[in-house]
Amino acid sequence: MTKNYGVRELPTRELWVRYEKTGDVEMRNELIRQYSYLVRCIAIKIVGHYQYFNYLDDIISEGVIALMDAVSKFDLTKNVKFETFASIKIRGAMIDYIRRQDCFPRRLKKKAKEINRADEVLNQQLGRSPTEQEIADYMQVSIPEYEKMLAETCSMNMLSFEQLIYEKGMESLALHGAGSVDGPEQAMAEKELSRMLQLDIERLEEKEKLVISLYYKEQLKIKEISGVMGISESRVSQIHSSALRKLKKSLEGYLKQ
Repeated sequence: MTKNYGVRELPTRELWVRYEKTGDVEMRNELIRQYSYLVRCIAIKIVGHYQYFNYLDDIISEGVIALMDAVSKFDLTKNVKFETFASIKIRGAMIDYIRRQDCFPRRLKKKAKEINRADEVLNQQLGRSPTEQEIADYMQVSIPEYEKMLAETCSMNMLSFEQLIYEKGMESLALHGAGSVDGPEQAMAEKELSRMLQLDIERLEEKEKLVISLYYKEQLKIKEISGVMGISESRVSQIHSSALRKLKKSLEGYLKQ
């Protein structure tokens, strides 16, 4: 005799199968409940990364909306875990929300703009990427002062870099370890972009590569990386910011082709 399970008693796979067939709201809500832990985990990590944004409840709300959308659009026949598919959408929604809040102080925006402008001008003049010393000289500041500017604008560079990734929908970049969720053409595009990004990472200085690896692959916080590398947190932020500016510049150039 077949047992009649309540919605909450159904195995997750069976719940997905039945939901895809029926579109039952109760089953959808149960799937959202089961995966709601993803939203809070991602939100806590993001708030910890962006020092000028502390509105945990707000990005959790954005994440729940993204989770609901992910449940409604998930295709069981695709070769990807729902956790991967949903996490990408949730994080992308949260990053976009932070961007819309415009939470960074005006003085930091000005500093970031000045650094980017100096980099662009020198790149055109020299025909290559300028060194930190060259940028500092152009801006008429000392190296310690320039490094302080990089450290202070680190969060802005992080947001700008991640926003570029999510806006382009490249959901399997090596930094995030995600899998393809679309057709073969998209999978090929993602694989190629991932390859290009890995090449760009290899061109970074050794300390920059280490910070990128510890931050994105090992999921360590700036304070933890500081302990591992035996340098100050501001120095870690400066190295991180410098690496992200280089990667973003290369990624933008590739996407414009």
